[in-house]
Amino acid sequence: MTIKRVTLFQHAPLALFNGGALANIEVAYQTYGTLNPARDNAVLICHALTGDAEPYHASESGQKGWWQNFMGPGLALDTQRYFFICSNVLGGCMGTTGPSSLAPDGKAFGSRFPAISVQDIVAVQKALLDYLEIHHLHAVIGGSFGGMQATQWAIAYPEMITHVINLCSSLALSPEAVGFDHVMRQAIIADPHFNNGDYYESTPPHQGLAVARMLGMLTYRTGRQLNKAFGRAKKQEPRYFGDTFQVESYLSYQGQKFLDRFDANSYLHLTRALDSFDPADGYESRQTALSRIQAHYTMIAVASDQLFTLSDMHASRDELRASGVNLDYYELNSDFGHDAFLVEYDFFEPFLRKGLGQE
Repeated sequence: MTIKRVTLFQHAPLALFNGGALANIEVAYQTYGTLNPARDNAVLICHALTGDAEPYHASESGQKGWWQNFMGPGLALDTQRYFFICSNVLGGCMGTTGPSSLAPDGKAFGSRFPAISVQDIVAVQKALLDYLEIHHLHAVIGGSFGGMQATQWAIAYPEMITHVINLCSSLALSPEAVGFDHVMRQAIIADPHFNNGDYYESTPPHQGLAVARMLGMLTYRTGRQLNKAFGRAKKQEPRYFGDTFQVESYLSYQGQKFLDRFDANSYLHLTRALDSFDPADGYESRQTALSRIQAHYTMIAVASDQLFTLSDMHASRDELRASGVNLDYYELNSDFGHDAFLVEYDFFEPFLRKGLGQE
């Protein structure tokens, strides 16, 4: 399927949550399934940090989306039952306006791209739904960074949503997780080619971005999974300070592969938006914000998640319940850790169905 595109905020700019404004925001999005006559079967999918607008591809295309094994006819995310919408986030680099996009002067925004928040990302998604004339959502679903977007949706537009499904995301990022993001950003900023973010007409900061991705990968998986996959196996031709162990080779490969599809500035802006999100922002307290939620809320945690730890998820669960949210909470065990929500369909399938209101 050809990616769909639309330009929003052409007549009035989007006032950003942290100040500033953006006009003429291009949004890349994809839809799947058919909107029913009542227009009440729409489901918004919010992607994670480095995702895109295409979680699924038809089998005949030969391509695979990032949620390929979760979506399709008869699956939990049933393309015959629901009308799915997924868009690339504001600040991204997969078709939606971000730092690598052209500013009004014809040059890439680079260092001039403004600070963005989860609130801004959701505001752009809402504008897209207005453009599509969708005024009710059967559900909003998101994992990781997408789970934060789903929570913000439930707070900002409580009367518009019937169900919210949050996979592997607490209400706010822990200090440890913020620390990981800080180190990743510093790797990019310290790259000699970073040039304060204005590198689009020269050499990109590829080394810094690759290192950031390698560290990120270690937070997405678990020691048990890495031990199963690689153990302490070594390469046949090891390099003493390079890829001696197979796990090192794997991380180097992941870092290099990432360079083909992601932009360093987008990584900086989106990780900062992830760090900064707090449902309380704009309200008297977090409880005040959470008490606005009217949707049935499903939260699913992975016990081995090293990024959104079980203690963080328990604290978020308790806050939601204390705020009067109609909450179903589940915990799963998986060697894949945080990445389980992308690969462990059999684990998540029954809870996704129940979270969508299916019998």
